[in-house]
Amino acid sequence: MERKRTRGLFLWSLNFWVLIVQCCACFAQAIPFADNGALKMFYDNRMYPQAVEYEKSVYIVWRGHKGFPYIISYDLESRRFLKPFMLLTGMEDQVDAKKYKKDHHYAPVTWVDSKGYVHVLFGCHVSAGVHLISKRPGDIRQWEDGSAVSDTLSYPKVHQIHDNKTLIYFRQGGHLGSWKYRISSNSGRTWVGPNNSLVDLNTEPQDGLLADHAGSYHTSHVSKDGRMLHVAFIWKVEEPVLNSRYNSMLTDHTQRYNLYYLKVDLPSGKAFNYNGKELASPVNKAAADRECLIWDTQERVVAVGPSIVLDENDQPYFLLPVSDETPYKCRFYFVRRQNDQWVKTAIAPTSHPFNACHLHRSDDGLFKAYLVTGEGENISEEEMERYGWGDRIQEWVSDDNGENWKLSKDLTPIRGHKYQNIKFVSQSVRGITRDILLFYGWQDSNGDGTGFLWDNRE
Repeated sequence: MERKRTRGLFLWSLNFWVLIVQCCACFAQAIPFADNGALKMFYDNRMYPQAVEYEKSVYIVWRGHKGFPYIISYDLESRRFLKPFMLLTGMEDQVDAKKYKKDHHYAPVTWVDSKGYVHVLFGCHVSAGVHLISKRPGDIRQWEDGSAVSDTLSYPKVHQIHDNKTLIYFRQGGHLGSWKYRISSNSGRTWVGPNNSLVDLNTEPQDGLLADHAGSYHTSHVSKDGRMLHVAFIWKVEEPVLNSRYNSMLTDHTQRYNLYYLKVDLPSGKAFNYNGKELASPVNKAAADRECLIWDTQERVVAVGPSIVLDENDQPYFLLPVSDETPYKCRFYFVRRQNDQWVKTAIAPTSHPFNACHLHRSDDGLFKAYLVTGEGENISEEEMERYGWGDRIQEWVSDDNGENWKLSKDLTPIRGHKYQNIKFVSQSVRGITRDILLFYGWQDSNGDGTGFLWDNRE
């Protein structure tokens, strides 16, 4: 009798915990899938996508052990991950391992072409990098070499555009380099593009403020029809210059200011400012200040450029951290056009100008801002913490076109860890997959990062 009672209690307890697990599964969980992350395991807003949805899978790439590129697939139906694959497997002795370990810009990006072949591009920092194409659609175990996009590129951003073409927007050259794009109409086998760069802030004539040492960092977004490229960028001061707001000489990643915007009609290659005025290319510093300036931050720091979304009329909206009382303590701002003016609304504080964000807009006009918030280290130059962090991943929402915001969800998977670089999941055609996000975290600055996938689909 006692044995039956004990067995009954055990079965009741087991069923209870199964029920609890099933109930918890009904709520979104941040699922860990990789524990070998290096610095910039997922890159910041300047490089993407690092995950792409195709048919019933999501393919995810990251900078892992020794800085080498890894890929994994996530089954959307079973919500399970398959075994990861290191993309330099068998080629380790053919690459400069020291560069991969040291240079976080070597992080990978990925996309799927119109025929279902998976592409990965990595090792890009003033170099051609490595372009791989899966030998079969959806297969991430066997790869062949793809063609080089350019002889030198950094910060690749990949978009699927009109007529089943692929566009990659990137910087050519070093910190004072120019920004341009290349297009492939044959699944990445060849790449063509305009001879002129789109933006080159320090090009002649150097008649803008500090134009002789003006660089820039860019983010981009493509319209639903794939015919318009929307570009936002910030101005980087390459040489040390006194910041009069903070009365100090700032470091490299805090000597960045302002928010600029332009758009490119891809079929014609013509560039325009927000008001529709055609711009000569490349756009230099004086032209950017005169024609493209959305927000003169007056020496408040803007480090990595915004997340961009478009509404049904191709109206752009922006989300980015901007410094406040110190160069490091920031607030996330939502920027929109209203009554012929650019309006900026503060959402939440954050501790570092590199702390990441992602902006989403639903068809019904609801805005969602995903933010790295909470406590963080203002100045840190150690391993995983080198470019800032926060201890919270949060979702903020606005249902009145960005006038007011409220905290909706806390996505933080493990209390006491540090987090960075929220990344969206691209769709194989155009658009962003709803309710799935990536980010990474760590506990020990000298340890490894953990990649998390947040799946909030019903």
